[in-house]
Amino acid sequence: MLEKKSSFTSAKTFLFVIILCFVCALILSILAECLKVPQKNARELYRSKQLLLASRLLSYDGTFLLEGNPAQLEKGKLIPTSAREKAPDSAILELVETRILSRLTDAQGHLYTFEEAGLDEEAYFRDNAKLGYAHLPYKLVYIVKGNTPSSTPYGYILPVNGYGLWDAIYGYLGLESNGDTVLGMTWYEQKETPGLGGEIALPEWQEQFGGKEIFQKSPSGTTDFERASLGIKVVKSTVQETLGDVPQARSAVDGIAGASITIMGVTEALRNSLTPYRQFLIRAHQGEIQIDG
Repeated sequence: MLEKKSSFTSAKTFLFVIILCFVCALILSILAECLKVPQKNARELYRSKQLLLASRLLSYDGTFLLEGNPAQLEKGKLIPTSAREKAPDSAILELVETRILSRLTDAQGHLYTFEEAGLDEEAYFRDNAKLGYAHLPYKLVYIVKGNTPSSTPYGYILPVNGYGLWDAIYGYLGLESNGDTVLGMTWYEQKETPGLGGEIALPEWQEQFGGKEIFQKSPSGTTDFERASLGIKVVKSTVQETLGDVPQARSAVDGIAGASITIMGVTEALRNSLTPYRQFLIRAHQGEIQIDG
C-alpha cells in the first residue's frame, strides 16, 4: 500500500514539473514575441547613433553637430543652436533616414543600390553582419548626404571588423568626401577587458581618430593612392613618442597601456577592412562619387 502511495506521489510530482515547464515555456514564448519589436527598434536606434557618431553629425554626449558646433534638427535639416541639448531618439532616426544611404561598391569602386546589384537588403545585412562586408563582391558603404541638396557626398562610412583579445570587434569609420580624412570612429561592439582593451569604446579614445588620414604618406610626405598602405596604426605608447612629427604620424593614434593585443587587433581590423575599398576611396578622392538618391 505504501509503495502504491509513493508511486502516486511521484507521478503527481512529475506531472507538476511537466505542467510548470510548459507554463514557463509559454510565458517566455509570449514575452519573446512581445519584445521582438521593441528589441528591433532599440537595435536600429543604437545603429543609427553609431552611424551619426562616425559621420560626426552627433557628439558623444548626444548633441547634433553642424561643422563641429551644436545644432538641432528642423524639417530634416540641421541648424545652428546655442543650446547644447541631447538629440531626441525620433530626431536621430529621422536624420539617418534623410542623410545616410546604404549602398554597395565593387572591386572597381563603382556604386550600386541593392536593387541594381540584385540583392535583398535585409538578407544581405543578416547574412554578413558577423563576418563583415569588406571581402564580399559587393561591399557595404554608407553615403552621407550634405545638409543642403547636392550631388556631392558630405562623406562616407565604412564598416570595420576584426578580432581583439577575446572576441570579434566591430566599428564604423567615417570619412570626409575626399575619401582619406577621418570624420569619426566608433567601436560599437567589443568584449575586451574593461579598463584595458575595453577602452577602445571610450569616447576620449575614439575622438583621436578625427582628422587622421587612412592613406599612409611616404617619408617625403607624398601620398601614392594606388600603393600606399591603408589604415590607422595604433602605436604602443603615444604618437609623439613613437613617431614624432613624421608624415606617418598623420595615420596613427595613441595606444592603450596594457592592451597590446587589442590595439594590434584594431590596427589589423582597419587595414583588412579598408584595403578592399581602395578603388572606391580613390574614386571618392578624385570626386567621381555622385549621390543617386
